[in-house]
Amino acid sequence: MKLVWSKSRPVIVLSIAFLSACRLSAQDTQAQKQAIYRLLAAQQLPQAEQSARTYLATHPEDCNVRVMLGIALRGESKTEAAFTAFHTAAKQCPQSLAAGEGAAETAYALNKPEAKRLVTRVIELRPGDETAYAMLGAIDARAGDCAGAVESYAKASSRISQSPPALQQYGSCLMVLNRPTEAVTVLSQLLALQDQPVNRLALARAQAAAKDSSAALATLQPLLDAGDQDSNAYLLAAQLAEGKNDTPKAVEWLRKAIELNPKNVDAYLAFSEISFNHGAFKVGIDFMSLGIRQLPSEARLYLARGVLEEQSGQMDASLQDFEKAHQLNPQLSFAEDAMGMLLSQKHDPAAALALFAQQSQLHPDDPLLQYLYAEALSQTSNADETQIKKSIAAAQRAVHLEPSYQPARDLLCVLLLRHNDLDEVIAQAQEATKRDPYDEAAIYQELLAEHKLNHSAKIQVLVKQLQDAKAHNQQARTKYVLEEAKPSAPPQ
Repeated sequence: MKLVWSKSRPVIVLSIAFLSACRLSAQDTQAQKQAIYRLLAAQQLPQAEQSARTYLATHPEDCNVRVMLGIALRGESKTEAAFTAFHTAAKQCPQSLAAGEGAAETAYALNKPEAKRLVTRVIELRPGDETAYAMLGAIDARAGDCAGAVESYAKASSRISQSPPALQQYGSCLMVLNRPTEAVTVLSQLLALQDQPVNRLALARAQAAAKDSSAALATLQPLLDAGDQDSNAYLLAAQLAEGKNDTPKAVEWLRKAIELNPKNVDAYLAFSEISFNHGAFKVGIDFMSLGIRQLPSEARLYLARGVLEEQSGQMDASLQDFEKAHQLNPQLSFAEDAMGMLLSQKHDPAAALALFAQQSQLHPDDPLLQYLYAEALSQTSNADETQIKKSIAAAQRAVHLEPSYQPARDLLCVLLLRHNDLDEVIAQAQEATKRDPYDEAAIYQELLAEHKLNHSAKIQVLVKQLQDAKAHNQQARTKYVLEEAKPSAPPQ
């Protein structure tokens, strides 16, 4: 079976040598079967189809002729009918490699659920078949199973070496699996084969993730010199420049990124981070305001502006932006985004705690402020019993005011576990997973509580639940990364 990578899907080139797998010979083949074979060899496909159907009407058990019917139908682009013919032949003659290959290829082309099983069967019949492994890799990548895709693609290295779509998927999956060094090798091969901006950007991202910023900038340089229109190329270059302490160049490239795409939210957020780190709060606020005019429903921009406003002493404006961000996206993790900056070494934790304590008293019915206060208390080093109880009370208040606020409920589970209130940890975690069955934080806290209670049977169930949640969330991230790669054609 020879696999030809095209823009749409692989096509099996069924040559005379392939047809000979049907083992037609003068001794065991009737004249009618010989005629069908000659029609196929002469590419007279409609006539071959008709002759095969006529023969099968009286000899339905003949796998060889059914395979020839599938070949004729496939050549006529009647792929669904070809799959039926091949699949029937494969079921009638499970040891027939010709039938198995035909069924696998057409199932793959039609994206049928049976494709993976049929391709796996081909590998069983012919171990080491790189074409089958290449298809299996593409099937797994298409399903979001990057671990499976990488394993299969690694066994088809020579087959995919000239296939840009396959290399795109292979490299993207390696990135999803956090194996950037290996991704650099694959994506370098892709760039050598097809020097396109999207492939150059993918390689630069892999090099950056592999901590080779100099190589990443060198890869990006032709795009920057040519004035590439992809805003993300300048965004990545800016992040690399800032990492090398070249802030003027980073700002220049971020401005270019925003100029090319005024709706690139990541460029605004990168600018806010640079503004924060260098104390340029006013400039950062102005840029976030510009972004908000372009993207008025983007919660992260209000959050970033709120952080910068807080740093510049604009407390009322800061709280308004935090509240607006929360209103737009209640699931946004303020602990990681806002508090991670507010309570950094550039800020006074004691002052932050005092601020949220004051505001939580002034606004007792604001679930966001109650959550922020609980988070600030939980971040206090050497917190005593009184502080832990206050933190629990604030988190309980937040989930009472807004029961669907998952970050607050997750924090409550953490605090209750710290307080050794194990039954309540379990209750709150189960409430969280009712609302989001893939809430890893809640499942993990429940698991820890059951471990302390020595409930081994429940622990086993929760371990499986946590694994399923991680797999689900990883698949969601996988699909995002694969879409972000923007391949010129999906590897088939």
